[in-house]
Amino acid sequence: MNTPYLSIVIPMYNEEQRIGTTLPKLLAYLAKQVYSREVILVDDGGKDDGIALAREMLQGKEDFRIVEYGANRGKGYALKKGIAVSLGQLVLFTDADLATPIEELDKLLPWLATNPEQPGGYQVVQGSRKMPGAVLEKRQPWLRENMGKVFTKLCNLIAQTNVTDATCGFKCYQGTVARELYALQQLSDWTFDAEVIFIARKRGYQIKEVPVRWHDERGTKVRLLRDSVRSMQGLLKIRLNYWQGLYQNQLTIPVTFEATKSAQLVESVPAFEEK
Repeated sequence: MNTPYLSIVIPMYNEEQRIGTTLPKLLAYLAKQVYSREVILVDDGGKDDGIALAREMLQGKEDFRIVEYGANRGKGYALKKGIAVSLGQLVLFTDADLATPIEELDKLLPWLATNPEQPGGYQVVQGSRKMPGAVLEKRQPWLRENMGKVFTKLCNLIAQTNVTDATCGFKCYQGTVARELYALQQLSDWTFDAEVIFIARKRGYQIKEVPVRWHDERGTKVRLLRDSVRSMQGLLKIRLNYWQGLYQNQLTIPVTFEATKSAQLVESVPAFEEK
C-alpha cells in the first residue's frame, strides 16, 4: 500500500446502534477530499454486530482495514493497535459516534506540520469542547460534564497536560509522532488520553487545541463511579511510569502550549500488557 496522506483510526466497541449512521457520514466526507487516505476500524472485542455491519457496508470499498484481537481491552488499547499499523503522514483518531463531526477535521489540518522539520507547524492538534469558540450542540448531563471538568483539572495538576480538554475524542498527529507516542503508551483505560499528552510534552512536541463542534451521544461506555476511581489511579500511574523511565523521558526541545480562544483486511496483532 502507498503511503496515504491521512490515516483515520476509529476504536469500536458495541457500536451497532451508531455505525450505520456515522459510517455513511464519514464516507460522504471522504468522497469530497482529494488527498489519499485509509480508515482503520479497531474491534475492541465488541459483543454486538457493529463490526459485521461495518464490514458489510464497506464491501468492495478500498482503503479500509479492520483490526481485530478478540477481547475487550479498552479504548486506549484499541488505539494503540490501530495507530501501530497506520501508514499515514497524518493520523486522526475519532470516536465511532462522530460526536465531533468529521467536518471539524478541516479546522485541525491547517495547523499540522506534515513532517517534523516543517517550521510553524504543530505535531499534535486536538479538538476542545471547553474553550472559547467551541459549540456544544447537545450537552452532557450536568454530573458527567462537571466530572469531566474536574478530571481535566486533575490531568493538568498531576499529569501536567496543560490543556482545556484532555479527553475529547478528536485528535490529529503527524504520523511518525502518533506511532511514537502510542508505542510508548502504557495505559489502556480512560486515562490513556492524559498519558499520551504527557508523553508528547515530555518529548518536546508542540500541542495545539482548536475549538470544535460537539454533541453528546447517549450510550457512553464510561461508568462514572468506577471510571473516576480508575482515572485517579491512572493519573498517578502516569507519574510512576515516568519515574520508572517507561516513556524514555528525555526532554528534547522546549514545549510550547497554545490554546486557540476496503478493502477489508483483518490484522492479527500481538497482546499488549498494561504496565
